[in-house]
Amino acid sequence: MNKIYILPPQTANKIAAGEVVERPASIVKELIENSIDGKSTNITINLVDAGKEKIEVIDNGVGIHKDDVPVAFLRHATSKIKDEKDLEKISSLGFRGEALPSIAAVSKVTLITRTVGEDFGIKYVIEGGKEQLFDVAPANLGTRIIVEDLFYNTPARKKFLKTNATELSYITDLVGRFIMSHPHISFQLTHNNKLLLKSSGDGDLKHCLSEVMGWETAENSLEVNFSYENMKVTGLIIKPVLTKSSRSGQMFFINNRIVKSLMLAKALETGYNTLIPIGRYPQGILNIEIQPEDLDVNVHPSKQEIKFKDEKAVFYLVKQGVENALTNKPLISEFKHTNVSKQFNITPPKRETLILEKTEVKYTIPNSLKDEPKDTKEFKVLEKQPLQQVFDLPEEEQYLHPFFNTLKILGQYANSYIIAVDSEQIYLIDQHAAQEKIYYEKALTQMHSKPIIQQIMPVTLELKRGYREKIQENLELFNSLGFDLDFFDGNNIIVRGLPFFINKTVSLQILFDALEELIFNDDITTIKKYKEAVLALISCKGAIKANHKLSIIEMEQLVKDLGKISNPYSCPHGRPIIVSLDKYSIEKLFKRVT
Repeated sequence: MNKIYILPPQTANKIAAGEVVERPASIVKELIENSIDGKSTNITINLVDAGKEKIEVIDNGVGIHKDDVPVAFLRHATSKIKDEKDLEKISSLGFRGEALPSIAAVSKVTLITRTVGEDFGIKYVIEGGKEQLFDVAPANLGTRIIVEDLFYNTPARKKFLKTNATELSYITDLVGRFIMSHPHISFQLTHNNKLLLKSSGDGDLKHCLSEVMGWETAENSLEVNFSYENMKVTGLIIKPVLTKSSRSGQMFFINNRIVKSLMLAKALETGYNTLIPIGRYPQGILNIEIQPEDLDVNVHPSKQEIKFKDEKAVFYLVKQGVENALTNKPLISEFKHTNVSKQFNITPPKRETLILEKTEVKYTIPNSLKDEPKDTKEFKVLEKQPLQQVFDLPEEEQYLHPFFNTLKILGQYANSYIIAVDSEQIYLIDQHAAQEKIYYEKALTQMHSKPIIQQIMPVTLELKRGYREKIQENLELFNSLGFDLDFFDGNNIIVRGLPFFINKTVSLQILFDALEELIFNDDITTIKKYKEAVLALISCKGAIKANHKLSIIEMEQLVKDLGKISNPYSCPHGRPIIVSLDKYSIEKLFKRVT
């Protein structure tokens, strides 16, 4: 007796539906992709009960020929590819031929379509994979498809659906990504007859961004346009003044296809480097144009997972594109006139990144040296250091940002913020963050060449139990930073030399107490990140503090030195160094304009 059976088509389609149709958003994705592949320029999505009851997608594309309508609902029937060679050069969004039969297997589907040259359209009804109607009907050019009673014949699947609010959020996020990946297509999304999203299709990515993420995000966006080898990355990234606690503000597309990629997310975040505070994530919408033969999109039924032939090249493309965009544009935080009263604390401010206040610095450091950093924890604060130059900043050094050399210094506010002006705006500069970043960049530049050790009179330090052994385990790392250490019995060490960027007057006991928490932390685990964290710690503790009175000459020198570093807009911990207030915002405060 046979024990292996060939499953009937209906059963096979239900099984396939389990991979393709997870929730209403899965159906919306497949139907929108079909509309885009059908050369639509206008796509409308109407939902009832978050798509559980009804999903309707209407487009103005080329439609489906009457002879192809029933075939479209057969498994592996597709117009996108003909043989396996075509898999190496896929340019369409869909190609598997599984979407429509999978959807029809677990719902009731009505399809109405008409192609150019036909006087009448076709109406096709299929329920649970069984054809119910195939007839002529009046129809507009394009396709209208209605999916009703999702999972009506698989109640177990229906139980796993989330609340309407959750399912609707998945669809809204998805349609937002389609708006961003196809700015030349007009999209409209409604739920229970209420408009949720609408794009004009005018091709302007900033207009799309304003619709999807809001006008404030759009106004703080920077254009990305960078080519490397035979690839190109384009899109928008958001200034580091607007960050998120998760990666929800990141969208990635490959040849306009929505994809999920941790590698691309890491490349975006690496491009921001120290511009983003720890625990926050940058926002960006990036499309990578790459030859189809250099990637594989046939990895997962959702077609959102991809493999690159040269992943390192793609990583560099994105990272460098982001770095260039951030370098080419000023990253000064602006007091927007629409919220100016909030930012001057007339009412409580909503966005913390624009509040001028002193915050505790947080940083961490490693145990092992293999993986990327994760979370952080506080370390002890070192003693206040006197105002002095730790690094040489020769006057003849070329200004990387001449803008800072044009500012006129007016004075100091609260002995913490330098007040400066130019012909257009007023600026507030955080003196501590400014000098901290100057120290940090100089140290980073010189340290990348080779460790420079400054010899000191030997100092004996008594460390806590276990700390001495931990330093000894990581001695190579300390040597690479520029420490010269000897070890004796007990918990004592002798310090004979320090990295050049550490002030000789610093209390070594306090310094090593601060480093203790860093080295016992398991989160920062690469040598590069460890060095950067040490530099950030030392730079922070060596810089002038808030509530420190400066002379005009000192303020002028500090501002000029800012113009000589590569990124004078944010400190090593990602907080802004300089914020601006324009004339319109001031007039708004005095109610001279509306």
